[in-house]
Amino acid sequence: MLTPYFTINQDDVFIYIDVKISHIRFSAPNIEMTVDNDLFRFSLPPYYLRLRFPYPCIDDERSHAEFDSKSECVKIKIPKEKKGQFFPDLDLTAKLLARTNENKVDDQKEKKPLIEELDVDNQVRNDQAEKDLQEGEDFNWEIKQEVPSNPTLEPHGNDESLKISSSVKYGFNNQYDGIIGVSVSNGNDINGLGDPEATPENDRIIERLIKENIQFDPEIYAADYMMEKHPTSDDDKNFKQLIEWTNPTVQKFLKWYKSQQLLSENDRVAVMPIEFSKEEQEKMMQLPRKSYLLDDRYKLEVLITIVCLLFAYNLDIRENEGEHNVESAWTIGKITPQFSFLDSKLTVDGSDNLLRSAVITCVRRALTYPLHRSFALCEKVWSDVYYILRGGKRLVLQLLLDLKELFRFHDIYYVYDKIWLEDLCAYLISDNVTEGQLRKLAHDLKITNNSVSKSDITFEKADEDVEMSDNGPEEQDEMVALSLDDIEKMAEAVYDSV
Repeated sequence: MLTPYFTINQDDVFIYIDVKISHIRFSAPNIEMTVDNDLFRFSLPPYYLRLRFPYPCIDDERSHAEFDSKSECVKIKIPKEKKGQFFPDLDLTAKLLARTNENKVDDQKEKKPLIEELDVDNQVRNDQAEKDLQEGEDFNWEIKQEVPSNPTLEPHGNDESLKISSSVKYGFNNQYDGIIGVSVSNGNDINGLGDPEATPENDRIIERLIKENIQFDPEIYAADYMMEKHPTSDDDKNFKQLIEWTNPTVQKFLKWYKSQQLLSENDRVAVMPIEFSKEEQEKMMQLPRKSYLLDDRYKLEVLITIVCLLFAYNLDIRENEGEHNVESAWTIGKITPQFSFLDSKLTVDGSDNLLRSAVITCVRRALTYPLHRSFALCEKVWSDVYYILRGGKRLVLQLLLDLKELFRFHDIYYVYDKIWLEDLCAYLISDNVTEGQLRKLAHDLKITNNSVSKSDITFEKADEDVEMSDNGPEEQDEMVALSLDDIEKMAEAVYDSV
């Protein structure tokens, strides 16, 4: 059976469902429709649709269905049980396709109120959205420190060697394995781990830090810094143009926000309204239909992953001035530590909070891999991420759906869609993420980013010195911490001496 494309609207009395049935001969006797409390079923072979609404509907003499041959749609009208009751999230198709006991409003009332954003005219309902925004929780970004468990001892030949007893997992909620290893054998250039299927979480962090230190090139950064600060007509990179470029998504949010300030408080809406296109609705219908049970640690890691992905996505958009190119998936995947090193923890010892670690990690990687390497450019991208988070979960979802397509159709990198993006989009659609959480995340991100300076972005590099010993000259490589401030001062000194 095929799931047809559908759209839903509502007024105070009815739910209106338009079911697209292309490429088949319409036959009224073959249609079966039932309404059972909050469950609606539609069947017209080979199409089958089962929708679970947040509140009950009824099947009485007011129910109606007719076929529109011009649009090839079956137009269905079913009454609400309670007149005037608003049904939230009717534009989130993946949510409506949920199975029994998933995403039901009544089950969630004791936790957090849902976001009532959309009515017939796609306008946000201010009262419920305001309540939801007040539910923004205070995140504790400090990493919980745990005593590491001892690995089991297993015989290896005549000796005993340490071996991890449990299998290594990665991806969304640490539920995947055996996927990345196959893609590496097919030429996965995003992956930075030597053995992704056998590297435990803490070892991924250490390997990532070591390889970032090795692959960061201070000479390229210094050259880009001088090109940005002292531009000439011969430069092959125009940093000023990229930094001053206006992100159309951010511009749309700021325009909406400014318009709200001109209204009285009673007329303002709390969340930026977003209308999904037909293509976006179809993408949502292809998302996994399952519920998610995450503990507090993984909930924070999911939010951090969203932050990292938005940073990488918007850096690519800004670098290409609004367009993607053939290298976009590689650039985004390489910058995102959850993709390139399967690293969701970001820090081993809990010495830094998770959000600060995410900001520093993303900046380090953005100064190591893309074509344009500029701290000022990174700052501009973080500003873009802040405004997008302020725009609300629908705006974030819209961007993640676009990002998802870059990976879904790639011959090799599609694995990151499987282990992260599918679940991430479905989780974002659910009631597990609220508008209040995203707004609080935006403000925490802004404060955290403002606290990170160039002196906080450091790379360990080998400092080759020659020391005298009893056995004569001996080369000794010492590791020194090199900050962006240090590199820029050295670059300025060289520039002034020329």
